[in-house]
Amino acid sequence: MALQQQLTEQGFAIVPNRLDSGQIATLRQLLTQPPDHKPVPGIRGLLDKYPLLRQLANSPAIRELVEPILGPDAAIIRSVFFNKSPTTNWQVAWHQDLAIAVKAQHEVAGFSGWSCKETIPYMQPPVAILQTLLTVRIHLDAADDSNGALWVVPGSHTLGRLPAQQAASVAKARGKQLCAVQAGDVMLFRPLLLHASKKAVSDCQRRVIHLEFSATPLPEPLVWAEWGI
Repeated sequence: MALQQQLTEQGFAIVPNRLDSGQIATLRQLLTQPPDHKPVPGIRGLLDKYPLLRQLANSPAIRELVEPILGPDAAIIRSVFFNKSPTTNWQVAWHQDLAIAVKAQHEVAGFSGWSCKETIPYMQPPVAILQTLLTVRIHLDAADDSNGALWVVPGSHTLGRLPAQQAASVAKARGKQLCAVQAGDVMLFRPLLLHASKKAVSDCQRRVIHLEFSATPLPEPLVWAEWGI
């Protein structure tokens, strides 16, 4: 099934071997924390902290996946590094990615549920905006159910915004799929796709560079958190 067709019908796609072993080794080294550093589960604002990742996000390996979906104006709006390991371990229940990050809080009709994470304002936009976004996950490690690979509900991105309390029952009714990956694979998905992950039960790390793209500016005066970086 073609990539665009799979995203349209299933809400996700996995592209194997998108980055080679040399690129993966470089990224692992870049994001490895010093031994005396307190382990953290994630790092926000990657592109501002690591210029090499800005180059990666704008490289042909990534742009050739994103542009056929969103067009040539697609730009990064948020970047996060997730590091699930024996010392930074968590589970995530069935959910949709309903919140977006912006540079500053402004009250605009249709945008609600404001919160703040590490000084970054977040809120929930209208569904029409969420439907235009694309998430790209670059996997630095092999992942399966033992170290917290994503589970997804194929096609659930077409259901619109779901009440949180219905997520688990929808997943049970529609069926779930494990997204096992190898290091160097890239996963694309729509934010409205129901997804979840279990706690890791192995000693293997699950490191992921998580990039969110949009081709459309937000209504003024709102601005995507990493727009233009």
